[in-house]
Amino acid sequence: MNSKEVEQALKQLANETEEAKKSDFFRNYLNIMSKFWDYSPYNQLLIYLQMPSASRVAGFHKWKQLGRNIMKGSKAIRILAPATKKSNKLLDNCQENKEETITYFRPVSVFDISQTEGKPLPDIDIESEGQTEGILENLLVFCEKQGFKVAFEELRDDLHGYASNNSIAINKNKSNNTQINTLLHEIAHALLHKNSILSKEQKEIQAEAVAYVAARHFNIETKSFNYLALHDANHEKIMENLKVITEAVRLILNSIKVQ
Repeated sequence: MNSKEVEQALKQLANETEEAKKSDFFRNYLNIMSKFWDYSPYNQLLIYLQMPSASRVAGFHKWKQLGRNIMKGSKAIRILAPATKKSNKLLDNCQENKEETITYFRPVSVFDISQTEGKPLPDIDIESEGQTEGILENLLVFCEKQGFKVAFEELRDDLHGYASNNSIAINKNKSNNTQINTLLHEIAHALLHKNSILSKEQKEIQAEAVAYVAARHFNIETKSFNYLALHDANHEKIMENLKVITEAVRLILNSIKVQ
C-alpha cells in the first residue's frame, strides 16, 4: 500500500458521477468506518483498501496477548501509528539548545481477526443484530448533555424528523429503528451545521453518513442512501469531510459507550 494508491482511492471518492453513485465504494468505506470509528480517516481508508472485510485488527503481540496466533501466510495490513522522538532545537538569539518532543507517524503491521486462530473472543460483537434496547434512551441523554431539546411529535407521515438550531423533532408514530436513525441524522445536523456555510446537499451527505455509520456500528437496520457521493471536490476536501464525519461519530459512540 503506497501513497499513490491512497490518492487514487480518494480521487475515486471525489469524482463519483451519477453512474458511480450506484456503486458500493462509499457505502463499503462507511461500513469500515462503523467498525473502526476510533481510527483516523486515513487509517480507515488504508484498512478498507487492503482488506474491505476486516472487522477487528491488532498487532502481532496484541493478538498473542489475547491468546491468538497469526495464521501462516497471512499478509499484514499496513497502517500508520503515532510515535515520538526527542530533538534539540537552537533557541533564537542564543546558543542554548532546547529539547523538544516531536510526534510523527510510522507504518506498522496489523492483522484482522480472520487471519488469526486460537482462543475464542466471545465479546467481539458489540451488539447482536437488531438489538436496539437502551440506544434511543442513551441518545436522548447525549442530546441533553449537548443542550439539544428533543420532542416526539405528531408529524406528517413522510416526515421522520427535523432539526432547528438546538431543537430536534422526531415523528412519534415511527418504529424504534426509524426513530434511532432519524435522531442520529438530526444529531449530526445539530452538531455540525449550526451556522454552517455548506450547501444543503453537503450537509445531508455528512448527516446521513454519520447516521449510517453509527447505526451500522450497532447493527441496526438503516435505509440505503443512493444519493450519497462526495463529488466535485478534490481529495484534500474529501479527507476533511471524512474527518468531520469520523469526529461526529466518535463523539456520539463514546457517549453511548460510557452509559
